[in-house]
Amino acid sequence: MNSTKQIVAELRRRRPFDRMAAEHVEWLVAHFERVEFKQDAEILLPGVPCVELFFIHQGTVQLEAIGSANDERRVLAELVEGECFPLEALEERRPVFSTFRATSDTSCYRLDIKDFVALKSLSSIFADFCKYRSEGFLEQSRRVYRLHFSHKSDEQQRLSTPLSIFMNPTPLTARRGDLVRAVVTEMYRHDVDAVTIIDDDQVPVGIFTMRDLLRKIIVPGNDFDVAVETVMTVSPHTLNVSALGYEAALLLAEAGIHHIILVDKGKLSGIVTERDLFNLQRVSLSQLNAEINSAVTLDKLKRCSADILILAESMIVQGVTADHITQIISTLNDQIITRTLDLELEKEALGGVKVAWIALGSQGRYEQTFFTDQDNGIIFEAPEGEDADSVRARLLPVAQRVNQALNHVGFSLCKGNIMAGNPECCLSYREWQLRFNKWIHEPTPDSLLKATIFFDFRHLYGETSLSDRLRAWLAEAAMGQKRFLHLLSENARERTPPIGFFRDFIVDDNKEHPGTIDIKQNGVTLFVDAARAFALASGVTRGNTRERLLAAGDLRKWPQSEVNAWADAFSFLQSLRIRHQFSLMQNGSKSNNQINPYELNQLDRKFFLESLRQAGKLQKQLSMDFDMAR
Repeated sequence: MNSTKQIVAELRRRRPFDRMAAEHVEWLVAHFERVEFKQDAEILLPGVPCVELFFIHQGTVQLEAIGSANDERRVLAELVEGECFPLEALEERRPVFSTFRATSDTSCYRLDIKDFVALKSLSSIFADFCKYRSEGFLEQSRRVYRLHFSHKSDEQQRLSTPLSIFMNPTPLTARRGDLVRAVVTEMYRHDVDAVTIIDDDQVPVGIFTMRDLLRKIIVPGNDFDVAVETVMTVSPHTLNVSALGYEAALLLAEAGIHHIILVDKGKLSGIVTERDLFNLQRVSLSQLNAEINSAVTLDKLKRCSADILILAESMIVQGVTADHITQIISTLNDQIITRTLDLELEKEALGGVKVAWIALGSQGRYEQTFFTDQDNGIIFEAPEGEDADSVRARLLPVAQRVNQALNHVGFSLCKGNIMAGNPECCLSYREWQLRFNKWIHEPTPDSLLKATIFFDFRHLYGETSLSDRLRAWLAEAAMGQKRFLHLLSENARERTPPIGFFRDFIVDDNKEHPGTIDIKQNGVTLFVDAARAFALASGVTRGNTRERLLAAGDLRKWPQSEVNAWADAFSFLQSLRIRHQFSLMQNGSKSNNQINPYELNQLDRKFFLESLRQAGKLQKQLSMDFDMAR
């Protein structure tokens, strides 16, 4: 057993005890109790009230996602010697959100909650440490579920939570042949606005909602005494019971629905409503989706664009991961752009010209963050007997008007003029082929730079076949082009991760943001550029960086652990970037990507450094694959 002096000395090497008065640290040690945990022991469980603070003396403790199965635990973080837990939960006087498990034989010092409160009264330094860590550490670093076990918790679940946590496991059901009158009576009695229609094997075959009642019975004046299957919505949207909240969020946004049926092996398991997922004050996904689709003015779409920011802020507070936030932002932005095009083109007669509006850059990759400008283009196919120049002359004024309309609703004009209203971005299908082919076979620094933008294109509006054909053609055209791929990989390695020889950070020395790292240019982009090169070399048609890495890794037979590490590192950098932008927004500051690594908490700093190290490993893979293949 360590002596009191040894324990005090051990604590005084770590924050915040290194700044606390010696007598306060000694008081703390005097109130400690040493406890031992065997390997794999569950120290704390989700939902259990917190009454103790633990300091790890020896061993390690990991945090596991709520709902993780024993044979497939999803680890959120690992705590090592010198760290304490669950400080945030004690400070907020709530249960923990994760399982805390000893991953080896572990020794801890335990402090009772009464003594925890007393220590905060004794030491203002300790009290401040608890306050600031509670405010930032929970959301930013641990990525632990923020489920509030209070009377409001059902409306504040995190989108990273399994749907099974807060679904209704006993939804109201009906069968074919049941009369609408009887079904509606049961809906009223149970105070629900939807009933799931099932067959004899408990398989959902339809859903009947209050909206169906209004649209199909009441407004048309039809009879209530008809079989429910004649007015139900057939083939209802379903998700597996193991799906996460963000998957439901995407489905709500894309389909414009309010209920999602959950199934297990095809059979009814529960139902989740929009109210179960969100408490976003005036903004919800399906509501926003409906407002976008019904908007008849650009001003209305501008308000919807602003609401996307509110929604994204709320998702950050709920702890949604960066991958899911950027996908949802991009999906809603797609809908605003599509509706803008509807409004601007409804009176245009394009004379039989087939047109596809494409997204480029980050929007093309589904990786938009809070603030984005326009990167778009047009693929067209001229009618028989008309040349590309004459068609382009008709399309450019329309495209320029759309660009201005998008600027009005919230997508600022591209400073580099990468927009459909630019003749260089409004090309026929054949012209795009010729341009891409020239970039591939005659690569120059300028063409390689353009490839990083234009090769990430994605269809948004119009003739899908034009975009699909061009994407498939590009995937085939780029494969095997050793010189082009080598130069593209060299470009991807032009910037190196800002890590020093001794595994410290190399920070920028600029006047505006001294001591910082541009996390976009010197972090996120390293993964984006590498993933693009591997995707083009492997014939991968997916545009999202994470999906490109996973798909290329599968085709190139890379070790799955390495591929997962690269994908997770990219996701972490995106998450850190989004949280940084969110923090600036909250403070009323101008958005930027400049992060001071030494102002991050210890866990974020570790993850940041490791993510940059993984970027270096990915660049080494680029070198191995493309330098040798020249």
